[in-house]
Amino acid sequence: MAARLAAVPAFGTVDRRTAALRAAARAADTLVVALPAADTLAEPQKLPAKSAVQDYFRVRTAELTAGQAARQAVEVIHRGLVDLRDTPLAGSDIARETAAMRQVVVDLAGDDADLTDDGGEGVEPGLDTQADVPSFAPRRPEDMWLARWITGHHVHVLFNVYATFALRSANQALRDGDWPEATALLARTTVYVQGFPAARAHAAALPAEHYANAVRPTMVPTVVPVPLSGSAHVEYRAYRKAVEELIAALPEPIEQLALRAPELAFAREALLEADLIEAERHVCLVEPVVGSARSLVQPPATTDNAVSVLRAMRHKRAAAIAPYVRFKDSLAKVLRDG
Repeated sequence: MAARLAAVPAFGTVDRRTAALRAAARAADTLVVALPAADTLAEPQKLPAKSAVQDYFRVRTAELTAGQAARQAVEVIHRGLVDLRDTPLAGSDIARETAAMRQVVVDLAGDDADLTDDGGEGVEPGLDTQADVPSFAPRRPEDMWLARWITGHHVHVLFNVYATFALRSANQALRDGDWPEATALLARTTVYVQGFPAARAHAAALPAEHYANAVRPTMVPTVVPVPLSGSAHVEYRAYRKAVEELIAALPEPIEQLALRAPELAFAREALLEADLIEAERHVCLVEPVVGSARSLVQPPATTDNAVSVLRAMRHKRAAAIAPYVRFKDSLAKVLRDG
């Protein structure tokens, strides 16, 4: 499965890319079947939701065994890959989403696993004689778009969870003084964070009219008990807390840290830059489907809209990371100094 994901030609022809995504989805399906049936989580829908957002997106958080975690992760990746075959995404988003999916597989397999395989490279369209994986996409485009909205968010949550695990481990390694381990874990976290906006783009790959008329109304009362807000994303909030803990554990400015631990300094910088890009992409992904509308939780009298609030959050994040990156945002300097 890792090899199939690595071999997806994100910038190849449509036929080659589709064939490779189909092969990766089949590998995921095969892995789900191969995992012990005892690792199936019994009645996950009965687990309590920790927020209205979890309830809406059909996400639950629970402590899992290693086997249960593997099955849950691979099932999410499988559904994501099946939909990704028909999702109009930029090559860079396909590359980063599949890279983060592969990182999940690597983390689940462990550092000692042999992830080499014959099968990922050179998948030719029309030469794949095995039965195709079952498609979860309903026939009506409207149903496909709504299913994609949920599936893409499941992939996004998966990346949030694994990024948080990796970053917490990096923070602990820093506290233990194990800089090489912390550096490797920060690099692993960065792969997931680069996958955040790609998964968001996957979820939002639907017409603006359909989002406004069919999807957005499902996120406000009376369909849900309260208007849904990004601040209620439990898994993403856990990741943001881990970022704060990273700065607390490693507070040195980059000019100082790079002199005594350059690899660690640049690994931290790469993660924080990816985190800033995630905020920038959030603005760009929301605008096409929301336009100038206010967010679901903003009162009518507010002078901001959804995009302007996200843009302000991006500026605040840029100011916060300025001491830890070489190429600082000029606006961040203004905010920090004045």
